[in-house]
Amino acid sequence: MKAYLTYAINTEGDLVHIDSVPNGNGCGCVCPHCKSELCAKNGGSGEKMVHHFAHLSGSDCVGAIESALHKMAKDVMKETLSLQLPERLDGSRGEVLRFDRVEVEFFDKETRLRPDCIGYYGDKILWIEFKRTHAVDAKKKGKIISARIDCIEIDLNSCDLDHESVRRFITEESDHRIWIRDTQSNPRFAGSYESNQSYIDNCDDCYNYGHIQRVFAKDEHGHLINLLKDDFDMNAHSYYCLACGKELTVDVNKVGQYGFVHVNESCHCEDDLYLHEAAKDIIQHKFSVSNDFSLLIPQYQKCSAKDNCTLFLEDACSKDKGILYNLKDYGYNECIKNYKLPDYGYKCDLVIKKANSYKDAIIISINAGDCHIDVNTEEYRAIEIEVLNDSVLLDLQEHPIGKNRSTFINFKRDNRKTAPRSEMDRCILKFSLFSSGKYHVAPILCDKLEEHKFSTVLEHIFVEGVQNIHDAKWYSLLKCREQKRKVCLCEICWFLAKINGLYMTETICKRYKTKGTPHYPLESMPVNCPFFCIDKEIESMAKLNYGNVIVIEKVYEK
Repeated sequence: MKAYLTYAINTEGDLVHIDSVPNGNGCGCVCPHCKSELCAKNGGSGEKMVHHFAHLSGSDCVGAIESALHKMAKDVMKETLSLQLPERLDGSRGEVLRFDRVEVEFFDKETRLRPDCIGYYGDKILWIEFKRTHAVDAKKKGKIISARIDCIEIDLNSCDLDHESVRRFITEESDHRIWIRDTQSNPRFAGSYESNQSYIDNCDDCYNYGHIQRVFAKDEHGHLINLLKDDFDMNAHSYYCLACGKELTVDVNKVGQYGFVHVNESCHCEDDLYLHEAAKDIIQHKFSVSNDFSLLIPQYQKCSAKDNCTLFLEDACSKDKGILYNLKDYGYNECIKNYKLPDYGYKCDLVIKKANSYKDAIIISINAGDCHIDVNTEEYRAIEIEVLNDSVLLDLQEHPIGKNRSTFINFKRDNRKTAPRSEMDRCILKFSLFSSGKYHVAPILCDKLEEHKFSTVLEHIFVEGVQNIHDAKWYSLLKCREQKRKVCLCEICWFLAKINGLYMTETICKRYKTKGTPHYPLESMPVNCPFFCIDKEIESMAKLNYGNVIVIEKVYEK
């Protein structure tokens, strides 16, 4: 069915209905879109006659109805001072907002934008944009967000050109409208973060395109910009992509994270390339502006007690610890992007070197998905950094290289310095027998091995040959039996059985019904049981497996 223009602009600039003006060419109205003179066709009657405006030129104006609808929506806002808000970005339901006043087509000097309506309520404002054929474009959205202005966009295309319909649509419905910016849902912005840590914590620790928010760019002067940390103003500066060099604006995603997006929304710029180029720019910028450019190099430090400790093992008693080295203190003064070293067949992502010298050069290679070059060098030291998302980039900016996902190649790993025994974190199995005949087996930190209860009569400290608690327990109980010590031997008794119950496995004595032994002997731990019978299978296994056990035995006289 053909749509008819039923509203026009009169001589006073007001939107008027077809039935409120004189019939014919003298109606004094113009088209809301093209501003051409109109003829009012409202003199007829009948089912086939639809009262409407027509252009005197006889040509149809494509945007006339849309423009009339747009003007009507602004008039309704001024009349009702009321707006049903859309769903918040945080998922909460939008309320009905009552304005103190509404301004139409007000020119904002800061953004150089002219919103359709500005609603004032208390000390706050809300911009309202009405969508006809074109939505708020990326650059305009960036200017609004940059200026910290709350704004919604309302799509009028589903609304009829009727005053009452438009009123209900604006004041009662929450569909067909979206937030451009919502302070309540995402109040955080550039400059309001004390650090980038909150963003880092919210990023997934996996490679996920949905979490690449692009928080880094360059301004018109080539300065590196971190959207979460640096001052940002879309209305005063221009920003460009680190990967493709094209113009950027700012946007906010569904979870309230801000990021750069291309002004040209059809621009195809790979996330991998962005991560790759951003990492290089961040490292180079950090090197150029700071007197401290440190590497956290993983190195092995042996235990400080190694010369006097009977438990010392070369591998087990070494700490893989990151040691900070400030390259600036060692004469490194150049960090060059895309640099080709002598006798190299390709350009390195970054090369850190001393002036006029390649001897001690350090290669940095960025691994960002498909954007990476395998490091294959025996002549130079190299660092390969895996960049998964923006959180790694932020980490590179905030912390030394090595704290993040870094692999060090051809760096010396041994360090002459030693680490305290308390830092070794080596756990050693210890069997403790008490005067009551009860015992305890558990892994103990090596610097805590000297601690024991007053009632302890015997300790076995397992240096080598025993890997689990069961083996340690059986070994020690067999030794105690051999030494005729007072001890509960139920763990190595043939009458001990495991029964699968409804909810758990129970360990019971098979003779509790006939001989009155404890039902659950490992809870009471009886000593010198007259019904004890060695489990031959455990005894045989011990002879085969415990021949190479190295154990330190300590006896405490009571």
